[in-house]
Amino acid sequence: MKTLGTLGEREAIRIIDRIVKSDAEVGIGDDCAAIDMGDRFLLVTTDMMAPKTHIPKGMGPYDIGWSIVAVNLSDIAAMGGRPLAVVTAIGMTRGHPIEYLEQIVDGMNDCARHFDTSIVGGDTKEHEILTLCGTAIGEVARDRILLRKGARPGDLVAISGELGKAGAGYYSLKRKLSLEEAETALKRPRPRLKEAASLADAGFVTSCMDISDGLSSSIFELSRSSGLTYEIDYSRISKAKEVELAFHDLERQKSLVLNFGDDYELLFTVKREAETDLANLASEIGCPLTVIGKVTSGEQNILIDSGKREKLENLGYEHFRSRQS
Repeated sequence: MKTLGTLGEREAIRIIDRIVKSDAEVGIGDDCAAIDMGDRFLLVTTDMMAPKTHIPKGMGPYDIGWSIVAVNLSDIAAMGGRPLAVVTAIGMTRGHPIEYLEQIVDGMNDCARHFDTSIVGGDTKEHEILTLCGTAIGEVARDRILLRKGARPGDLVAISGELGKAGAGYYSLKRKLSLEEAETALKRPRPRLKEAASLADAGFVTSCMDISDGLSSSIFELSRSSGLTYEIDYSRISKAKEVELAFHDLERQKSLVLNFGDDYELLFTVKREAETDLANLASEIGCPLTVIGKVTSGEQNILIDSGKREKLENLGYEHFRSRQS
């Protein structure tokens, strides 16, 4: 008998997609659903958090509240959108202190306000374990929407920011390494809303998604959406300085950068002739936008490391499968 543990989250989503017949212009399979509103799209996304999969030890209630809003806003960012509102549902035990609830809501509210939106409603229920669900609503101009599909052979592959910081934060909490910036990056992610809007306005981005489950996993999702393959140069990936502090072993560092996730940076492709424009935009918005590879029409996704070409394995985080230790 097949179980969710044998299929994994992504195949489960594809099963749901085969059953559900969405009327949305963009439905299941992208970062948000996009509903036709004439010259604009209404964007809708939802995400959940529970202790076993999303709340490491050392993450306080304020951080939990911040995070459930941030991860949903990151999906709005991935589509080039502007957030309009957030609703949240909170399941808690009757034994939770009132102060715990208040701190969660403080984190939610502060995150929403920081990114120019607000919590407009939600639900609370008694539950045997702490469980949170957030839904973000946004909008984007029809001619500015960023989708996972759209890349073409020869396009450049790029990322925003640095990778590996959240993963370093996870291991810092686990092993008491006191990498405070990395721990904060893990506990209070910062969605790239303004950066994504600038990329959408630039007009040279051909596809985009956020990096929530790891770079390797995200590459495979873009590859599946475009029907193309990707060639990534590991040496060109911008890596957080904390990666080396978390692990001295180069293979562990590599796994942290490629597979851990939770950085909520953007992975996107741009037209081949736009590399100079991309560099200029990075300077203008004050955020690194780094070319790390190119789109190809080969047989598999490739990683180039120290001049050696190897298959890029799809080893990012996936629900219903085990997190790397």
